[in-house]
Amino acid sequence: MTIKVVNALKYLGLFSIVFFTILSCEKDIENIGVNIVNTNVFSTDKKTTEVISTNENILKVPSNGASQYLLGVYSDNEFGTLKASIVSQLGLPFTGDAYTYGTNYGIDSVLMIIPYQSTKSAEKYSDGKPKFSIDSVFGDAGVEFKLGIYELKTYLNTLDPNDPSKPAIYYSDKEFQKGDTPFYLENFKVNPNDTVSYIKRYMPDGVSVYKIDTVKATTVSPSIRIPLDENLVKQLFVNNATGAEFQSLDNFQHYFRGFYIEAEALTSNKSHLVSLAMVDAKMIIYYSKDENEEATEDLNGNNINGEQGVRTNHNFEFAFGSIKSNVLKRDLAPHQSGEDRLYVQGAAGSIATIELFKNENIVDLQENNWLINDASLIFYVDQNAASNIAPEQLFIYNYTDNLQLTDVMTEGLAVVGGLLERDTNGKPYRYVFKITDYISRLLKTDEPLDLVKIGLKVYNPSDTPTSIGDIKNKDYSWTPKGVVLFGDNPSFGDKRVKLEISYTKINN
Repeated sequence: MTIKVVNALKYLGLFSIVFFTILSCEKDIENIGVNIVNTNVFSTDKKTTEVISTNENILKVPSNGASQYLLGVYSDNEFGTLKASIVSQLGLPFTGDAYTYGTNYGIDSVLMIIPYQSTKSAEKYSDGKPKFSIDSVFGDAGVEFKLGIYELKTYLNTLDPNDPSKPAIYYSDKEFQKGDTPFYLENFKVNPNDTVSYIKRYMPDGVSVYKIDTVKATTVSPSIRIPLDENLVKQLFVNNATGAEFQSLDNFQHYFRGFYIEAEALTSNKSHLVSLAMVDAKMIIYYSKDENEEATEDLNGNNINGEQGVRTNHNFEFAFGSIKSNVLKRDLAPHQSGEDRLYVQGAAGSIATIELFKNENIVDLQENNWLINDASLIFYVDQNAASNIAPEQLFIYNYTDNLQLTDVMTEGLAVVGGLLERDTNGKPYRYVFKITDYISRLLKTDEPLDLVKIGLKVYNPSDTPTSIGDIKNKDYSWTPKGVVLFGDNPSFGDKRVKLEISYTKINN
């Protein structure tokens, strides 16, 4: 069997011309068949064909410019261990005032704040406070992992150093350098009740507290709130605040290259991952300083309401920069190298590849001149697998050329399917993909499509085409869910992966 390269132009023409003409012709023929079925001129039948299925581990995926970033450690008996860390640039504060700290300043607190993705419950706590649940947590949220915050020592380029006309791409396996002294190093687990910060404001002696501020987001939603080492922040961000390092963003990002937010496993690897949008992530330096309160004069010219050395509180917000990237480190389970079962997992995990018509001669099938009514590629879930993280949707594509499959462009993803179907007990059962247009054109005798390998991966929102010209398959993947499927081994019986074709033929 020869696998040929598909010309991308076929997909464009197929969407704009073939889709409408072929579809209308098929509908006309189907109508004719319905009207004359009793004459025995047409008959319908079904054919199940064997396929070849294989596993492929994905070593890396693009991990900057994504809409989600994973943080934490997750272990699964079927898929092994995934450790996810985050690196990010830091921006300068947006302020109309100069970046200075004033007279008799003191650092009150420094927090790194990363909002969770959360859902507000209809219920409330007994004291009236709202309840939240944190979305996109994978694993056991009650088990801690080690979290360290370090200075990033690798400069993050905006442009590709080898081709400055293109944006830089950072892959999930890239090694980043980090500082030796942590800003923070403690055990961590997600906390849906972390909605408020209490900031103690100090007098110049650094001991006496003159007020306590209650700081919460306008949405009152939970966030990761990490107290950073104040002495280290003072050394890097405060002592030289008036220096050239803080006069421009470029200067600053060469001076302080960002944060390395690193997750490490504790004694138990069975912890959890959390998916974070990172859009509103920031570092806030809370500080107090002395100011002379402006005085007013009475009718006799005497100063009133004026006071020297009033203690005032302030803060500088450093939003995370435009370049962020995930660092994904994997320890795959040994059995994933086998071919009997298919291990499909996102986030630089693994995919499956499918070769259609294992024992069939394409030329012979083309000569049948069938009208393809339906073609479904079906994958059954191994319900005995020791994993409970099955994704709600899988995605298929032209693996040979890394392009969108025909039906995704002609029919749309909703028709192609790939959604998880569950059995009567609610357990994951199977995934079904409709590839009728591809099989129809593949079996045509007049300019058929080329036979290609089909790739099977965990669906990522970026996989959906956004326009008629969006035919290239994207490699982004930040969903760590995975599922074990039956492969093509005959011992799996009716549960092995298969292609089912329903067709209409003309009787001789």
